Amino acid sequence: MGMLRKVRDILKTALITGVVAFGVFGVGSAHAQLIKIWCTADEPCGESSGTTVDGTIFEAEANPTTPATGTGVFKPFVRVQDSSGTQSGYNTDTGNPDINYDTKAGLWTHSVLFGDLGTVDIGGLSYYQFSLDANENGNAGSDANKIDLTAIQIFLGGEKLKTPESFGGYTGTQFDGSAADNELAGYAPIWSLDNATNGDVTVNLQASICDTAGQCGSGKGDLKLFILESLLKGNAEDYFVFYTEYNNVGSGFEEWNYLAKSVTVPEPGTLAMLGLGLTGLVVFRRRVRHS
Repeated sequence: MGMLRKVRDILKTALITGVVAFGVFGVGSAHAQLIKIWCTADEPCGESSGTTVDGTIFEAEANPTTPATGTGVFKPFVRVQDSSGTQSGYNTDTGNPDINYDTKAGLWTHSVLFGDLGTVDIGGLSYYQFSLDANENGNAGSDANKIDLTAIQIFLGGEKLKTPESFGGYTGTQFDGSAADNELAGYAPIWSLDNATNGDVTVNLQASICDTAGQCGSGKGDLKLFILESLLKGNAEDYFVFYTEYNNVGSGFEEWNYLAKSVTVPEPGTLAMLGLGLTGLVVFRRRVRHS
C-alpha cells in the first residue's frame, strides 16, 4: 500500500508538472530528464521511481519474497544482448541470421498482438504495464551494475510489423535522443519516450535490484514501466513492436515482458447452470424427435 500511495503522489505531481512544463517548453523544445532507479522503496536512498512529463511511470521492481524465477517463468517477448557499450533491438518473428541489431532470436523474442496487452489501474487512470529483467555485470549496488535505458519506441500496425526486417526494418538515427525521423517497416512510432513533451529521457537503472540478498538474478523484473492507455491508440489486431536502446551495457542481456489481458472465467455456479441448460436442451431435442 505504501508504494501505491507513493506512485499516486508522483502521478499527481507529474500531471501538474506536465501542464506547466508543456506551456513552458512547447512542442519541439529541447529539455532532458534523468530518472535514477537505484534502490527499492524500502531502502534509504529514495530513488526508486520517477515519472515523465507525459505521465509515464518507472518504478523499481523489488523481489522481497520470491527468488529469481528464470526466463521460463518471466516469459519475455523480446531479449536484447551485446557487449559493445550500447545495444538496441525490437521484438519480431524473424529468426537468425536476419534478426535485427542486438536482438536475440529464439523462444523469448516474438511478435505480439496489441489486443493481448492488459491494463492496470493506478490512481484512477488506466496503464499498460511492462517489466524489464536486466542482467548486467557487477555486484548489486555497484556502478558497474548500472545501465542506461535511453530510448523506447512503440509501433502499431499490420502484418509488416510481424517481421519488419522483410519490409525495410528500422530506419532513422539511433542513439540521438529523438524519434523524429525513425520508422519501422514504414510505420512511425505511435509513442516514444523521447518526445516533444518529455524531451530526452534517460533511465539510469541498478540492474540487480532486490530487497533480499541472494534474490538478485535472472528471470525476475528489476524495473516496471507504466504507460497511460490513452497514449497508445490502435486496433486489437494490430501488431505491437517494442523498440529499445541502452547505453553502458556489459555482456548480460535485457528482456521485457508485458501484463497480459486477463480472461474472464465463469464462476463454478455459472458453469453448473450452463451445464444444466445444455442438458435440458439435449433432452428437449430428443423429445421433439420422438414426438
